[in-house]
Amino acid sequence: MTEDGGEVAAADVEERPAGSRNGQVDVLSRTWSLFRELAGTLAVDYAYRQHTLSLTASENYPSVFVRMLGSALHGGFYYFDPPYHAAPDEWHFPDSGAMDSLAQRLRSVGMALFESGSFDWRPNGGSAAEQAIMLAVCGRGDALVHFAHRDGGHFALDELAAKVGIQVHHLPIVQRTLLIDVDRLAQLVRDHPNVRLVMLDQSFKLRWQPLLEIRSALPDGIVLSYDCSHDGGLIAGGALPQPLLQGAHVLHGNTHKTIAGPQKGFIAFADAQHPALTPVSNWLCPFLQSNSHAELIAPMLIALTELAIHGRRYAAQVTRNARHLAQALVDEGFSVSGEQFGHTETHQVHVVLGSSEKALHTVTELLPRAGFRVNNVEIPGTNGSFGLRLGTQAMTRRGLKERQFTEVARLLARLLLKREDPARVGFDVATLAEDHPVFPLHYSFDSLVGESVGADLLAEALK
Repeated sequence: MTEDGGEVAAADVEERPAGSRNGQVDVLSRTWSLFRELAGTLAVDYAYRQHTLSLTASENYPSVFVRMLGSALHGGFYYFDPPYHAAPDEWHFPDSGAMDSLAQRLRSVGMALFESGSFDWRPNGGSAAEQAIMLAVCGRGDALVHFAHRDGGHFALDELAAKVGIQVHHLPIVQRTLLIDVDRLAQLVRDHPNVRLVMLDQSFKLRWQPLLEIRSALPDGIVLSYDCSHDGGLIAGGALPQPLLQGAHVLHGNTHKTIAGPQKGFIAFADAQHPALTPVSNWLCPFLQSNSHAELIAPMLIALTELAIHGRRYAAQVTRNARHLAQALVDEGFSVSGEQFGHTETHQVHVVLGSSEKALHTVTELLPRAGFRVNNVEIPGTNGSFGLRLGTQAMTRRGLKERQFTEVARLLARLLLKREDPARVGFDVATLAEDHPVFPLHYSFDSLVGESVGADLLAEALK
């Protein structure tokens, strides 16, 4: 780099006269110093991931192909064609044809996985997807119904809705079962004829909601959308039903939780001719975002293809692990939410700790010192108690099954109930983690790496 922070091209260094030899040496020295610093930082991050048990419900381990292909395409090139035919306009950018080919393949895989009539890869996350849906379906004076935060609802809608004049109502929940009260929802909609959208946007999600009953209770003019950010991999893998086959008009979510892809999102309509599809697409791009990060189409395609091939075994193991972890935690003496329905039907397990201060101290002080990566939430159905939202999807990708999750529960009990020294517990956590490395990941294409097909594909992609 130059003294003012600009970049020095290799050709500039090579073409300098002999008298600038010292300048060349200085540039190369500083460049290699930067590379060594980056290598050291990446090594620290890898060691952290290797020796930590990731039990958050909102993260996953992407495979080598997903990670590598994120840098295979030129991210500076714009590409954001909508999921419907559109004539070129002022936002048209010429393309080699490669991006359109990749996007078509991604749409095809996405539509097959989620039984949809369309698939829009462009959202840069789940929040952008649900905001675009709300803004397209609802105008000023209209109303939206979705989950309250205390019931696990996402945070991305209420403030924006208030800002643009959209009224917000919250779904009525039976706290004992954590299910939507369909009769009360039907009455809410009758009492508020300005409701245009019902969005099932749960982030703290233990149960499958009665979509067929909900759809039957809603007038035809109301759009029903389902946020699968957390359970998309379980839906695609057959562990949970397909929302678009049970009455939802729209399916949307991100691709880095139970789907082990890059940090992107998608929107899929059951009917490619639905009147909201074009407005939703336009609100998403260009109104909410002008760059859809098309360089992530390739890793999205790989992640969804891994799910198409390995999804059924993966989703089944994730849910088995969650149910087993929940029961093992109960056996150890923890208070686990959802006793009435076997504690969980998804990848999540909710452990009740008490006050927000206690939960925050647990996840910021105790658990990290012992090698656990966990976050705290307000636990639905507990009248304001806080605790741990655990997820089994990431460690399932590292090969943990029921027996190992019994050990996870035992380690958590030693730390939080028996109050053993975090360093002592951490030693055993590290041993368990080392026995289940981050490479090769299960239910992925990692097994191809090292074989000629894997090496050839990577070499070709990264030319």
